[in-house]
Amino acid sequence: MKAQDGYEYGPNSEVYETIPKGIVSKHSWESTTFPNTIRDYYIYVPAQYDASEPAALMVFQDGHAYVNTIGDFKVPTVFDNLIAQGKMPVTIGLFINPGHDKNLPEPESPYRVSNRSLEYDDMSSTYGDFLLNEMIPELKKSYNISDDPKMRAIAGLSSGAICAFSAAWFHPGSFHKVLSHIGSFTDILGGHNYPPMIRKTDKKDIKVFMQDGSSDLNNQFGNWWLANLQMESALKFKDYEYEFVGGTGGHNGNHAGSILPESLAWLWSDVVPERVASQVYSFPSGKADTVLMKGKTMHLDDMDFTVNFINPSAQKAFFDTKKEQILIIKEGEVKATLNGKSKTLGANSVVVIMPGDKAEFIAKSEGVAYYQMAYTSKDIDVERGKKAGSEILAYSELDYKTHDRGGIRNYFHRETAMCPYYEMHMTNLNPGIKSHEPHTHVATEIVIMIEGETEMEIGNQKYLGKAGDVYFLGSSVPHAIRNMGNEQTRYLAFQWN
Repeated sequence: MKAQDGYEYGPNSEVYETIPKGIVSKHSWESTTFPNTIRDYYIYVPAQYDASEPAALMVFQDGHAYVNTIGDFKVPTVFDNLIAQGKMPVTIGLFINPGHDKNLPEPESPYRVSNRSLEYDDMSSTYGDFLLNEMIPELKKSYNISDDPKMRAIAGLSSGAICAFSAAWFHPGSFHKVLSHIGSFTDILGGHNYPPMIRKTDKKDIKVFMQDGSSDLNNQFGNWWLANLQMESALKFKDYEYEFVGGTGGHNGNHAGSILPESLAWLWSDVVPERVASQVYSFPSGKADTVLMKGKTMHLDDMDFTVNFINPSAQKAFFDTKKEQILIIKEGEVKATLNGKSKTLGANSVVVIMPGDKAEFIAKSEGVAYYQMAYTSKDIDVERGKKAGSEILAYSELDYKTHDRGGIRNYFHRETAMCPYYEMHMTNLNPGIKSHEPHTHVATEIVIMIEGETEMEIGNQKYLGKAGDVYFLGSSVPHAIRNMGNEQTRYLAFQWN
């Protein structure tokens, strides 16, 4: 992961109609750990929360800054997107402001409350005790919260960041994951001592993500940028699992907010299922059969996506009682036989094969290449598959309809044994334009480049694809494709869930 010098927010920080929305509620708390103080706190509950299953927990210090959906971080929006994409577990967010003396006037800002430095910069277990003895038990009265430390994360900015690290440092059995933004590991109340402490102390079970900018503060308490570099060096020396992203920004949340989706995905990557990555997969340079993608998706238990080649007059049989298959001809001409019925097919033709059905290709020309996807699903319905049936779709027989951005050929919109929703179309896209702005849908999607060059926004990343390359778009991941050439481009897209 690299720093983003522009600090622009990507699609994963935007709101989408198709993404389930969590609910945020505001509360107040009078502490016994910090007597005579009162504080506001907020609770985010994701739409996917199920009281029968323990939820993950993430605690944010200076909660007002993180919970604000029009501020630097937009955490509820980012949580909505990442949870829907499966890049985070179902996670309850606890956003806590520091305490304020009840006998003092109202502060001008939540950052100016009386107890902020006392609570956050203190090098002790006290704040972690406050969370474990007061706030989390209160939360547990209403929600099923996991006690597994790997299902708990804690975050903060500036003094809130060193506070988050302290909570995990002194309570590694309760907080495994730390997210530190512009952390104050300086000599306010002794925080500059953390790097030597890390070096001299047995390694703790903590996973740390750190961000800072080279233009951060430099004052009587220390140099924030150098302090964070010292922390990074100490974590590296002790072989901690950590990530540090440095930029050029100052003491604010702009850089941290712009990379928050990637930061959270990395932080939670060890507790979510590993799935096929949303990115571009390049067509092989040689003529050997090649696996482009393999693994699980949101809706498929197992998927193998391969590029295959057939010599002239050679044949290839397709039969599987357990898996469903789709074959897409990239180049050349074949005689395709499906359940005893044959048809000659050229490039961009498709064969859909239900489990237990038989198909065969015989190469009728040189240079035959085809894509094959074989897969099993979480939602298998053999009878649904039998009713829908296998089919051959010849590209030459498809109708082409123009529109203001180019044109479209529809292949099918149907059910299969593995998928209650299965749709395929080919788009012609005019030069220099996007098909649409970044959008999301529950269905997983594969886009195969037929001709031309495109740029695909996938989440907060951009990828270039040429003819033969394949884009994989995970469920609920924002995406948009742009034609980068001077001529129409064509790509074939199919979706399922």
